[in-house]
Amino acid sequence: MRTVSLTVLALLGMSAEVDAKTCNALVLSGGGNNGAWEAGVMWGLLHYGKPHDFKWDVVTGVSAGSINTSMICPWKIGEEKAMTEWVSDYWAN
Repeated sequence: MRTVSLTVLALLGMSAEVDAKTCNALVLSGGGNNGAWEAGVMWGLLHYGKPHDFKWDVVTGVSAGSINTSMICPWKIGEEKAMTEWVSDYWAN
C-alpha cells in the first residue's frame, strides 16, 4: 500500500513526508449540495474528534468535492481546524 501511495504522490507531482505506517487520503464526492455537507462533516470531525486522526496526505475530489479540494490543498498539515472553519464559512456565505 505504501508503494501505491508514493506512486500517486509522484504522479501528482507532490512531495510529502509519508509515515512508514500510514498515508491518509481524503476523497470528496461531487453533486450539488454535497460541497457544503462535506465542509460541515470535516468541521465536525476536526472539532469533536481527534485532530491527529484527520491529517490528510492526499486530497482529491470531483465536482463540488474538487471545489473543496482546491480550498483544502493550500493549508499545511497542522492547520486543519483553521481550514475547516474557513471552508465552512465559505459555504455558509
